[in-house]
Amino acid sequence: MKLKIHFILLLLVTFSLKSWSQQNTFTLEDVNRLTGISSLQISPDGKSAIFMTSNRNMSTNRFDRSLILLDISSKKQTKIAEDVKGLSSPSWTSDGSAISFLSRGESGRDLYTYDLKTGESELILDAEEDVTRYNWSPDGNGVAYFVRDKREEPENEFNDSFEVGSIDYLRDKSSLGMSVWVADGNGENTKRITPEDFTVATGLSTSSISWSPDGNKLAFTKYPTPNSGDSDLGKNFIYDLKTEELRPATANTQRESSPIFSADGKSLVYRYPKDGFPSNMVDLHQVNLETGEIQNITRSLNKASSGIRWTEDGSTLVRALDNWGASIFKLKDDEISKVSLGSLASIGGYSMSSDGKMVFTATKKDYPVEVYYKKDLEADPVQLTSFNSFVKDLNIGQQEGLEWPSNKGLTPNGILTYPPDFNTAKKYPLVLLIHGGPSSASLFGFNPVAQAMAAKGWIVFQPNYRGSTNLGNEFQSAISKDPSEGPGHDVITGVNVLKEKAYVDENKIAVSGWSYGGWMTSWLIGRYPEVWTAAVAGAAPVDFTDMYSLNDLNRMRRHAIVESPYVDDNLDWAYANSPISNFSKLKTPTLIMSKTGDYRVTITGSYKLYGALRDNDVPVEFIAYPGPGHFPSDPVRYQDVYTRWIGWLENYLGSDDSELKATLEDR
Repeated sequence: MKLKIHFILLLLVTFSLKSWSQQNTFTLEDVNRLTGISSLQISPDGKSAIFMTSNRNMSTNRFDRSLILLDISSKKQTKIAEDVKGLSSPSWTSDGSAISFLSRGESGRDLYTYDLKTGESELILDAEEDVTRYNWSPDGNGVAYFVRDKREEPENEFNDSFEVGSIDYLRDKSSLGMSVWVADGNGENTKRITPEDFTVATGLSTSSISWSPDGNKLAFTKYPTPNSGDSDLGKNFIYDLKTEELRPATANTQRESSPIFSADGKSLVYRYPKDGFPSNMVDLHQVNLETGEIQNITRSLNKASSGIRWTEDGSTLVRALDNWGASIFKLKDDEISKVSLGSLASIGGYSMSSDGKMVFTATKKDYPVEVYYKKDLEADPVQLTSFNSFVKDLNIGQQEGLEWPSNKGLTPNGILTYPPDFNTAKKYPLVLLIHGGPSSASLFGFNPVAQAMAAKGWIVFQPNYRGSTNLGNEFQSAISKDPSEGPGHDVITGVNVLKEKAYVDENKIAVSGWSYGGWMTSWLIGRYPEVWTAAVAGAAPVDFTDMYSLNDLNRMRRHAIVESPYVDDNLDWAYANSPISNFSKLKTPTLIMSKTGDYRVTITGSYKLYGALRDNDVPVEFIAYPGPGHFPSDPVRYQDVYTRWIGWLENYLGSDDSELKATLEDR
C-alpha cells in the first residue's frame, strides 16, 4: 500500500513538473500576444525610423494598429497620429520633416502629412475616389499617385449585367482600373497623366511608382485590362513630365513589374522571369534607357530577389532567399557577397538612408520579429525593439534543417521543429506543415503554428518541395507541368528519411497544409494512402481545371500552370495530375476548412474532397467560414482555424499531456 502511494506521489510530481513545462510552452493563446511589424522606413538623415505595429484584439475581433516613430540612438518610441482613422501606407516626406499617410475618408482614402514639430496633420489630397498608392518627388515639390477609376452607372437601373473576362467566378461586377495622377507637393494642380484605357492595376496586382532622381520622369506598370487573370501581362512605361511623352520602357510585351529608376537615373530596374518563362525565378533586370540594352543583374546570384538598393560605392543590394532564410546580398561587378546578419535567421523588409544606415525586420529561430539596425554593412545588427520579449520566458522548440535526395537530381530541404525538451530516446508523432504558393518557402525563423504544434509533443516537418523559391531556379522551375507527382515525391522521400530516425513514430504521421499546401495534402493522402494517420486540408484545390477557370489567377501563367488544359490533349493530363484522380483510394481521417468566398482557391475543391471522403466512409469534417478572402484573417476565426487544426490532429496522434493524464487515470 505504501509503495503504491509513493508511486502515485511520484506520478503527481512528474505530472506537475510536466504540466508546468507545458504551460511554459508556446500555445495558440500566445499568438494573441504577438506584435506584428510592417511599413518600416528609415528617415532621410538615418536618425529615426517609422513603422506600423498590429496586435490582435479578441474582444473587437480586429487588429489594433499604431504608427510608431523610433529614435534610433535612444530607442525611444513615440506613437503618432493616434487620432487618424484607417491609417495606412506611412512614408517619410523627401526632406524628413513630416510623415505622410493615407486615411480613409468618406469617398475613399485621402493623403495627409503629419508635421513632426507641430504634431498636426494636414490634408494634401482629398480625392473623389481611392488614393491607392503614392510617392513623393525627390525634391518634395510633387507627388505622384494612383486613383481608382469610377464605375459607370448602367443605362437601365434594373440591368446590372457585365462582361466577364479573366476573373474569378465569385465576381458580380466588372473590374475597375486605376489611373496615374500628379500634383504639387501641397496637393494643388492635380493632373491625370495616363489615358482612359490605361490601367496600372488589376484585381490582383498594383504597380509600384518610381521617380527618376532628377524628378523629371515617372515609371509604372501598365496592364491590358484590370482583370486579375491578366496580372502576368504587365508592361513597364515611362512618363516624361516635361514633354508629356508616355512610352514603353522595353520591347518586352508582358511579365514586367516593379520598375524603379537606378541611382544615377540612366537605367530602369524591374522584375521579370528568367528568360521570360513564367515558371522560372523572377530576376531583377536592368534596361539602359539610352541604348535599350537589357541585362539580368541577378542571374549569377540564382536566388529569388527583391528589394533593390544602391550604395555610395556603386554596389547593388538585394534581399534574396538563400536555402534556409532571407538575407541581403551585395553585388558589385562580378563579385557577390552576403551581408552579415549575426544570429538572425531571416530578414524581412529593409530600408536604407542615403549614407548607408539600415533598419530591417528579422526573426531568430526561437524568437519572433523585431526591428534591427546596422550603421553600415559591416556592423553587427542592433536590436531596437522588444515587442515580443515574452517569448524569452517560454520553453521553445528548437529548429533544425534537413536535406535529402529526391529524383531528377534534385535535393529538397525542409525545417524541423522539435518539441521542447526533445529527447532522442523517445518516439514522437510527425506532423507535416506544408507551405502554400507553391512559389514560397519554409525558412528558419519563429513560426507560431509550428511552435504550438511542437508543444503538443510532435515533431513538425515543413518540407520545401520543387516549386519552392529558396533553392534556385532549377529547383523552382522543376514544378512546371508537374504540379503533383514531382512535388509529392519530394515530400514523401523526406518523410521516408525521417521514418528511419529512431525518435519518429512511423505509426503516427499526419499531413496538413493550406492552399497549395492543401493541394499537396489532398494529393498525398490519395497517392500514398497507407502512410498517414490524419490530415488537415485547408482551402484545398483538387482539380486543375477549377484552378485555371474559376479563381482570380484564372488563365494567368505561373509555376506549374504554363499551358491551358483545354487545348490539344491537355485535359487528360490535367485530370491525371490533379488530386481528384486518386480520390477513390482515400482512407485518411481528414479535416477540411475553407472560406465560402475564397477567390484564390474556390470552395468547389473542398466540396469535392468532402464528398469523396464521405462516400468512401472515411472520417471527415468540413468547416466553412463565411465571407470573402483566402484565409480567415480576423483574430477570432484565425484562432478557430488552428484550434480545430491542432485539435483534429490531437484526436489521432495524442499529445504529451493527454498521454500523461491517461497514465494517471489508469493508476
